[in-house]
Amino acid sequence: MKKIIFIDRVKQNLDAGFFEEMSDFEVLTAYSNADALRIHRKEKAAVIITELYGSGMSVQQFCAQIRDDEELRDVSIIVCCGDNEIEREEAAQCRANAVLALPLRGAVLRRKINAFLSISTRGSFHAQFRARTSGAPRTAIDCYTENISVTGMLIKAEAELRQGDLLQCSLDLAPAKSFAVQAE
Repeated sequence: MKKIIFIDRVKQNLDAGFFEEMSDFEVLTAYSNADALRIHRKEKAAVIITELYGSGMSVQQFCAQIRDDEELRDVSIIVCCGDNEIEREEAAQCRANAVLALPLRGAVLRRKINAFLSISTRGSFHAQFRARTSGAPRTAIDCYTENISVTGMLIKAEAELRQGDLLQCSLDLAPAKSFAVQAE
């Protein structure tokens, strides 16, 4: 049974019907980010739902500890924050998989959890390649793959990119022939 950790203050803002529909999962409650980290070390949750401004350990420290630990990083993290630009930008910097605005809507959270739980496992895949941005000017940049799955590839680039930017890539995935692909 997949495990989901909720920070208690987030959990309290959802109606009881939400949890009745989540009966296929084991829902664990944490009272701080440090508590969630302790539970995750023991239980290996599939999803953690936390808040931007909780007590104790900051969400940035919490996410960094999880992402930097090979045994803990295979978890999806959802950070909940106020519905304003400042909090959304701060939450976007903490290496979470998703940021959702408070107050939470149960249907939105349920869809996000289901989407994360249906993601196939990523395998480690390291390759270096060049790509060109599709905007003007068409700039060549160095890129590195980190991992790959049937749903996509994590690419790191030494360039200033914005969400929605397109890259024209030529990949050489030996023993297959090289091929061109467009990435967002």
